[in-house]
Amino acid sequence: MTALLQGMTRLADRVLAPVAASPALALVVVAAVFGALAVALFKLATPQRRLRDARGRLIGRLYEAALYQTSLPVILRVQGRLILANLRYLALALPGLAALLLPLLLVLPQLEVRFGRRPLAVGETVIVTATLPRGAGDSPQLAGDSGLVIEAGPLRRAAAAEVIWRVRAQAPGNHALALAAASGGPALELIVPVAVTGLPAVTRARHGSVWRQAVLDPAGRTLDRAAAAAHLAIAMPVREMRVLGTPIPWLATFTVVALAAGLLVRRPLRVEL
Repeated sequence: MTALLQGMTRLADRVLAPVAASPALALVVVAAVFGALAVALFKLATPQRRLRDARGRLIGRLYEAALYQTSLPVILRVQGRLILANLRYLALALPGLAALLLPLLLVLPQLEVRFGRRPLAVGETVIVTATLPRGAGDSPQLAGDSGLVIEAGPLRRAAAAEVIWRVRAQAPGNHALALAAASGGPALELIVPVAVTGLPAVTRARHGSVWRQAVLDPAGRTLDRAAAAAHLAIAMPVREMRVLGTPIPWLATFTVVALAAGLLVRRPLRVEL
């Protein structure tokens, strides 16, 4: 699974490379392409003629519900027909929605590590937190290469089984933090980008669960069971996307652009929704 995640990250780097210089443009392009492809996939996964007929019946039932308000028995019968028509339509659309689930699970985490976070600036500080495994003794030791300085720590919170450090970035580039157990053994490595241009994949945590790593931080690597920590996190700063000076969450921008692109290509592709 780790090899698959790393492969997906490298593929995303190559796909985004032509537009990586402008994060806002890259997000719009990716969202538009995804929206168009999602509509095409929905068409392939659903019985289009039956879906069109079911939508027509559903619209007819809506008109019926608006027109026939004469008595309670009539209203109940009309509402029952409306509910059945709605369920038939949803049953036909469900395969298309299910087909979109896997692409979303693959694409959204890759976008989050690029558009949801940014590299550190030179001189910026960040908090690193290691959650210790059960029965851990002495606190592990955190060390950084020449581009990172450990300013404070380790501060151990016994109640939460956590050890905390404050780290400062002092030189541009991709730098490594290494966490090693006090008793020795292999160190855990966490790559920290500093003043890196473009859209690098920014890792925020290393998890012990493969699935948590895949969904929450696909650019990172899963922790081994014998690692010095059960969870290693770094509070990387949020990347701000601004529209007319107003910060907009990247996911909201992606959703709006993808929906708009899907609606624009719906008629040329002859897709029934």
